[in-house]
Amino acid sequence: MQLIRNSGGPGARAAGRRSDTPSAVPRLLPSNPQADDRPHAASFANDAGDSRLAALRRTVARLETGWLGAPPPPLSLDLPDIHRHLPDAGLAGGALHEVSAAAYGDIAASFGFTAALMACATRARRGPALLVVSRRGTDVGSPYGHGLRRLGLDVGRLLLVETRTGKDALWAMEEILRADAGAAVVAGISETPLDLTMSRRLNLAASAAGTPLLLLRPPAATGLSAATTRWRIATAPAGRDRFEAFAGWRWRVALERCRNGRAGQWTVEWDHVAHRFRLAEVVADRAVPAGTGRARHRRAV
Repeated sequence: MQLIRNSGGPGARAAGRRSDTPSAVPRLLPSNPQADDRPHAASFANDAGDSRLAALRRTVARLETGWLGAPPPPLSLDLPDIHRHLPDAGLAGGALHEVSAAAYGDIAASFGFTAALMACATRARRGPALLVVSRRGTDVGSPYGHGLRRLGLDVGRLLLVETRTGKDALWAMEEILRADAGAAVVAGISETPLDLTMSRRLNLAASAAGTPLLLLRPPAATGLSAATTRWRIATAPAGRDRFEAFAGWRWRVALERCRNGRAGQWTVEWDHVAHRFRLAEVVADRAVPAGTGRARHRRAV
C-alpha cells in the first residue's frame, strides 16, 4: 500500500464561453402553401422535429456517458436479489456511487462496506485500486492494511492518496479519473458537501474513464446528486457459526436511490473466506415467552 500526500488544491479552471450568435433554423414550410398541401407540410415538420429531438437525446446521452464504444461491464455483487433492483447485473462500471452511514456510529461499517466493494472490483478488473482520504473526513481513524486484507482487498495494488481537506479530495478523485490511469476502482472519503455541479463532474469523469467511483459521504449527506446509486449503510450483528464463533461481518444495506432502478433493503453478510457478498439468513427469535412453560406445567398437572 503506497501513500501519496497532496498538499495543493485544485487549480484555476478556464470557464467555457457561451456564443450569442443565434443558430439558423431551416424553413420547413413553404411561404405560401396550397390548401391541399398544408396537412402534408405539417406532418413533415413534425417528423423533422421528432428526428431532431431523438438526435439531441442521443447527443446528450453520449456526452453524459463519454463512452465511445460499448459501456464498461458492471461490477457484480454476486447477489441476484439486489441485482433485480439495479438496471444491470451489478453496479454501473463507469459511474458515481454514493455510500453514506445511517448514523455517526455506522461510519466504520460504511467504510467496511466500501472496502468490500473495492475488493470485488480488484478481483473483477485489472489495475490498481485508489483510495483518496481527507484528513478531516476520517473521524474513525486511518485505513489499516491488515483489516483491508481481511476484507479481501489486495493492499499491494492499493494506492492511498491523503489530502488536507475534503475539497482537495474531490479534486484529486476527478484528476485521477481524467488521467486515465487504468484503475480498477477509485474510492474517496470527503466531508465536504457535494453539490449537483461537482457530482456531475465526478460522474462524467468516471464515465469517460469507464471506472466505478465510490464516494463515502457523511451520515447527514442529502440533497440533489448526479450519482447513479445512493446506499445507506448501518451496522448489524455479526454472523455466527454453529460454535457461536465469528463467521462474517454484516451490514443493513438500503438502496435509497437508483437511476433506472428501484429502492430496496437487505441484510448483507461478507464471507471473509471466499471474499464475496451473500444475503444473511436472519433467523427469528424462537425463545419461549416468559411464563409459557410454567402455564403448560400447571395444565399438565
